[in-house]
Amino acid sequence: MNETDEILLRRIANHQMLHGSFCGNPGILNGKMGVVIFFFHYARHTGNTLYEDFAGEMLDEVLEDLHDEVPIRFSNGLSGIGWGIEYLAQHQFVELSADETLQEIDNKVMERDLLRMKDVSWETGAQGIAAYVDMRLCHSANELSSFDGAYLQALRKVCPEVQSWKSIWEKVLQTDFEEEELSWKHGLRILTRTMDRG
Repeated sequence: MNETDEILLRRIANHQMLHGSFCGNPGILNGKMGVVIFFFHYARHTGNTLYEDFAGEMLDEVLEDLHDEVPIRFSNGLSGIGWGIEYLAQHQFVELSADETLQEIDNKVMERDLLRMKDVSWETGAQGIAAYVDMRLCHSANELSSFDGAYLQALRKVCPEVQSWKSIWEKVLQTDFEEEELSWKHGLRILTRTMDRG
């Protein structure tokens, strides 16, 4: 990675440490969950546990802020937060048991009647829910423990093709592409570019 990118990443990290935890949105697209993912990646990149500790504290805040009023949608709701937690567990950023942590989210997601959903978008509709469920099923110890057969059948009917986690990840990073230079998304794009090369 070139020196210019390293300097910019430090600036992004400093900015997000000062401002990221004040974000009222717990979600993945424009909220704390996205900041959490940035800091876990940045901690691994730098080898600095300060960033890992900060990410862990913010993840705790996200988990504490989950309540019945948090929407199901991917962009700023349970599906995206759950997807982010599963992403962190799969990439070995966190040691928590995703199955235990996400059981409550799984149950809330299953309360949604997919066959009555008109919105099929990934940000706010059925495709976002499908992305979360698929991420869980691909790496869950017992796929039927959370999602019953009737729910999975309805999901396949509404969303016959589920986007890969890499496709969803790219969409997360590409939303609001013209945003500020010190955003966590800009930082993750730099880190992802470096990981792809290395």
